[in-house]
This record gives sequence, C-alpha cells and structure tokens, in this order.
Amino acid sequence: MSDEPAGIDPTSSVPKHLQLKDLLGRMISDGLGPGSPIPSERDLAEQHGLSRMTVRQAINALVADGRLERRLGRGTFVAQPKMDVQIRLVGFTEDMRRRGMTASSRTLSFERIHASSALAGHLEVESGEPVVRLVRLRYADGIPMAIERTHLPERIVPGLVEAGAPESLYHYLAEEYGIVLTWGEQSIEAATTAAEDAPLLGIRSDGVVLIMARRSFAEDVQVEYATSAYRADRYQLWVPLAQAARPIVRNP
Repeated sequence: MSDEPAGIDPTSSVPKHLQLKDLLGRMISDGLGPGSPIPSERDLAEQHGLSRMTVRQAINALVADGRLERRLGRGTFVAQPKMDVQIRLVGFTEDMRRRGMTASSRTLSFERIHASSALAGHLEVESGEPVVRLVRLRYADGIPMAIERTHLPERIVPGLVEAGAPESLYHYLAEEYGIVLTWGEQSIEAATTAAEDAPLLGIRSDGVVLIMARRSFAEDVQVEYATSAYRADRYQLWVPLAQAARPIVRNP
C-alpha cells in the first residue's frame, strides 16, 4: 500500500485541487520570488499522486488570483505582485506612504500651455485659457508605476510655474493657495500604452495600461484634470462597496 504524498489528505472534505492550491500558495509565500518557475504539471501530479486535470485546476485558480502566470512555451512562473489601487482622493505620494512604500517622481515637463478645446471641456474653462501642465513619472520603491499628466487652470494657481514643480502637488496647493480638494470623479479604462510612455514605464510597446482620468474639486470649484497611465502588470483595483442607498424618490 503506497503512502499518500505529504500535504494532500485523501480523507479531507476539501477538494484535492484546493488542497494543492493552498500548498502551492504557501510555497510561493515561503520563498519563491517573482519570476521563479514552479514544477511542471506532470511533476506536481507525480509528486502528489494527483491527476493532471486536478493539478491544472489548482494552477488555474492561482493564475486567476494573480499569483502565477503562464508563459507560452516556457512554463508557469510566480507572478509579480500587484498593488491595489484604492479609489480615493489622495495624491500618489500619500497613497504610497499608506502602503509602506517609498514614493518618488521624475518631472518630465512643467509648463504653461493654452487649453485646447478638448482640455477646456475637461477643465470647464475657456478654450485658449492658460493652464499649468505637470507631467511626472511616478515610482514606488524605485519601480516605475505610472505616468501622470496633471492640468490646473492658471488663474487659480498664479505663479505656480515660476515656483517650480512641487514634490507633492496636493500638499503644495493646501499650503500655498489654501486649496483643499474635497471631492472628485474618476473614470478607468484599459488601453494599449502610448508609444512614448512604454520605455519610461519599462513595458512593451503593446503593453496594457490602466488609464485613469480624474476631475478634482474644492467645493464647487474645479481645480484639476489629470490622466494617469498605470502599469496594468503591477496594479489592480480595489473598490470598497457599500449597500446601495435608498432611492430619494419612491416609485409610485
């Protein structure tokens, strides 16, 4: 009578593919770094006395969870961890600090431009009105994470261009202009990275990014229109949900 391979309990009510998923998950947590290969399906099946189908189910579940990734013709590898992007009105620097990471930026351009008709519509200003544009490459622990393009009507931040690009824009707005952002709205969509962004982000020219377009307000005054291209291979969205509010107007 052969012994059951260590780690798989044939008497358990937990399906074997979930037991294997847990074993592989612990193996990843206990020391397999990003990019490390895991054993082949055949080796895992032989090691744990399981069918290839059962092994494939466990691996598929970890791929769906973002912990493993398949590379065509090469095998299955530990995936790079993704950071949650919490949708809230904070700057990049503060967001990274809350995650226990060190944020840094490289200013790509900081200038005065005149609003195009499209930008004017986003900012709710007149076409041709002076606008401050700040373009930054954002890093977390030294890894490029996003390219952020921020636009502010110059009439509400006079002298900002001459003062130079601030390290933390939201903090600077509060300290120097008394502008505290109170609410905003944001849209998110997946897209292929722009040709000029790919080398800066360290991804392929056909890589996928998450485009976040945000309008931010101080009470009823629009302060900012920003678009950010986040690396989709390093970010995932985390959105807190609450019970739907009751309708204001009752149905007859």
